[in-house]
Amino acid sequence: MDPTQTMIDDALRFMRVPSHQRSGELSLQVRRTFEELEGVVQPRSVSRRFPSEVLADGRGVVVAGFTIQSRDLARLLAHSSECCLMAVTLGSEVDRAILRAQARDMLGGLMLDACASVRADALCDEEERKVAETLREGEHLTMRFSPGYGDAPLQASADVIAALDATRRIGLAMTKRFMMTPVKSVTAIIGVSLQDTDRTRGCRTCAGRETCPYRKRGEGCGL
Repeated sequence: MDPTQTMIDDALRFMRVPSHQRSGELSLQVRRTFEELEGVVQPRSVSRRFPSEVLADGRGVVVAGFTIQSRDLARLLAHSSECCLMAVTLGSEVDRAILRAQARDMLGGLMLDACASVRADALCDEEERKVAETLREGEHLTMRFSPGYGDAPLQASADVIAALDATRRIGLAMTKRFMMTPVKSVTAIIGVSLQDTDRTRGCRTCAGRETCPYRKRGEGCGL
């Protein structure tokens, strides 16, 4: 995989490199790191549609028989009677590669970690495109939303993993401290709506905009 310049820029943002320094040798190093990463990734993903219902008080949603307390998610799924649960992972070898890189060189480890985060998000995009291909006429997807984003509790990922049988199907689990293993993994929820909602991801729609470190520097995260 030859990473696009967008992925390189995203990795540099993850590393909090100022925009005026995101070129030249540093950009080439990130490109080489993406190439190195492709030698160890074992991408696996799973997704499935479930009924969803917003709680009457608007403080959360019921999905696949479990409840997620989140006003942000309730607003996202306000016009959805179904949603898609998704889980992706790059595999445990990526975690080991990051640890080895950090032991050799902290900058190299930081760079590989950032590239792996961007690669995991790209895998989410790939799975989301597959979901979009299954939509019926008149159905639309909402923005993708992950536990830990906005006011949604991180521990909701455990329910998503269980609902998808993701431990058996793709080797994804969650520790008692709510850390996913493999680490470079993502769970997400996407509403299936009969309304064509705004799917733009940016500062205006971001639930974490008030505490965003990028906004404090006068930038955006690029999402």
